[in-house]
Amino acid sequence: MMKSADRFKNLRRRALDEQGVSFMTVMIITLMAGALGVAALTMTGLENSTAGAMRMVEEGTDAAESCVGMSVKVIKETIDNGIVDPALTAANGGPVPTTNAVILGQEISFIRNSPDVAWGGGAAVPNIVMNVNNYIVNGDIDSQFVKLSPGQADDGGGQSPPVDVFFRIDCQAVNAATGATSRVIAEYQCFKKGDSCLQRFS
Repeated sequence: MMKSADRFKNLRRRALDEQGVSFMTVMIITLMAGALGVAALTMTGLENSTAGAMRMVEEGTDAAESCVGMSVKVIKETIDNGIVDPALTAANGGPVPTTNAVILGQEISFIRNSPDVAWGGGAAVPNIVMNVNNYIVNGDIDSQFVKLSPGQADDGGGQSPPVDVFFRIDCQAVNAATGATSRVIAEYQCFKKGDSCLQRFS
């Protein structure tokens, strides 16, 4: 009888000792589940943040590209008219700052490789200023060089032969709220009066 009682006490003592092991096992499983939950939330947050950043980059690039498109329009109209179309100046709701229209017309028509820039150190008045969604876009248009149009030759008869003019368009979009920037630089070849411009490099 005594042996049975001792055996029962030993079993009871072991069962009580193992209650701590069960508690520790439950705690470890709970901690692991919590860590997995935190990791899942962190990954979701990172994915959302990355998606937001990508969307912002795309919006900024779209804004800068709209400046390039407007710059090509300004170039074509200036080549056709000999001056910057007054309808494209800021005084008439256009993108060309009114104080810069004459200088821009000269840069498009005969000044080559002007050192002016639209932002940063030493920036002058931009050639193009636009507001696109939440972005302020500044653009710079520079005529780089001219060459005879294909199939043309200078006959020495006093008239200037038709030439193609190569332009560099540099547009930067800045998000007013976040300060994020996107920049697009493009090269265009513009043909004689009445023709269009073709993009060469971007």
